[in-house]
Amino acid sequence: MQDTAPFSIAVHDPKPDLRELHLSFTAEFQQMGIEQRLESLRAYVEELLKQAQAMSDPGSQRGVMTVIEITEQLLPHIQTDSLPLQQTLVVEMGEAAEGSSLDELLS
Repeated sequence: MQDTAPFSIAVHDPKPDLRELHLSFTAEFQQMGIEQRLESLRAYVEELLKQAQAMSDPGSQRGVMTVIEITEQLLPHIQTDSLPLQQTLVVEMGEAAEGSSLDELLS
C-alpha cells in the first residue's frame, strides 16, 4: 500500500464559468496490478472521508467530497483496466463543461 495519493490534481480555470481538474496517476500507481490499484483507491477514499469529517470549513469539505466522488467513479474503469493511466485525465466542472458526468467523459 502506498502512503501518498494515487494521483495528483492540478486545477485550471480556462474560462470564468469552467474549472478543469487535471488528474495524473503516479508512476507507483501505474505499476501496480489491478487489485492493488483498487485497494489503493479505496484506502484513499477512506482517508479523504476522515479528512472531510475533521474539517470545519464547508468549502474545503465540498472540495474533498468532489475528489471522493471522482475517485469512486474511477473505480469501475480501474477494475476493467479501461483507463489509460499514463495520460492526464481532464474533468470539466461548471456551466461551460461539455460532459454532464465523469462516467460520460470516461465512456
